[in-house]
Amino acid sequence: MNYRNLGACGVKVSPLCLGTMMFGGPTDESDSLEIINRAFDDGINFIDTADIYNAGRSEEVVGKAIAGRRDEVVLATKGVQPMGEGPNDRGASRYHLMQALDASLRRLSVDHIDLYYVHAPDYQTTVEETLRALDDMVRSGRVRYLACSNYRAWKLCEALWTSDKLNLNQFVCIQPLYNIVNRDIEVELLPLCRDKGIGVVSYSPLARGILTGKYRPGQPFPEGSRAARNDKRMQQAELREESFVAAQQITAHCDGKSVAPSQFALAWCLANPIVTSIIIGPRTMEQYADNLAALEVTITDADEEFVDGIVPPGCHTGHAFQDTAYPITGRGL
Repeated sequence: MNYRNLGACGVKVSPLCLGTMMFGGPTDESDSLEIINRAFDDGINFIDTADIYNAGRSEEVVGKAIAGRRDEVVLATKGVQPMGEGPNDRGASRYHLMQALDASLRRLSVDHIDLYYVHAPDYQTTVEETLRALDDMVRSGRVRYLACSNYRAWKLCEALWTSDKLNLNQFVCIQPLYNIVNRDIEVELLPLCRDKGIGVVSYSPLARGILTGKYRPGQPFPEGSRAARNDKRMQQAELREESFVAAQQITAHCDGKSVAPSQFALAWCLANPIVTSIIIGPRTMEQYADNLAALEVTITDADEEFVDGIVPPGCHTGHAFQDTAYPITGRGL
């Protein structure tokens, strides 16, 4: 396993981060523990969860899996999302984040989190309040590093500037959506991360299953798939006919390379040098094994040109971004 520094930090993480959104839910506890232990044995040292995943069950399962192996794992979790019906059961206020961290520590049965994410921006709470609360978490020893997820470039820049101004611990990592059919972050976010030494741990590298090629244009969704289950997140960000068409083109390209399209899609994300690690979210052991094999796939210049021909740099399917003054010619480089 070729471990990578998390941005400018000294901590090293595996290029594949084991995402646990399915664990304790669609994937039962027994199967979840088996996948986690297999990943650790394969050299994956980076695991990602969140309080919202399966109403806390994911964190509980992860806690059981890392018991006795805590020092081998870079453990990431998240707070901000709704965890109850009360007005303060969500958001990036000091009130909620402190409660969320305490609850995550209990569910995980640990005394500290290695990487704590603000799961999404909270536009009703000042950035200063959020960052001061996070800084206190680090100073108390309950959190090692701070991160954010789903922030736009301007919001990350605001947070970095505020941390610097107030001499607070800053975000060292961001977790954005990134895959072949969603390349928007190449326009501003990735250049900012490169310039500021921010680690990038991207999620949804398979576009929630679309890039496996199982969805076909004009055809019913496969039984048991996320789309067939009316997955809300998929409907918000991924469910586009243009992406189904692109996935079929990628599948045909991969047939000529004797590579699974899922592995090609993962390897393509990892081939971007600004990306530190990508989150895989297997539901089964078979999916995990398929994802792991992506580490053996090499993306060539010809592959890059092929992908650019389907989805231009900085674009997503169904939208072609063109800026003649500042053209995007690479992957945020």
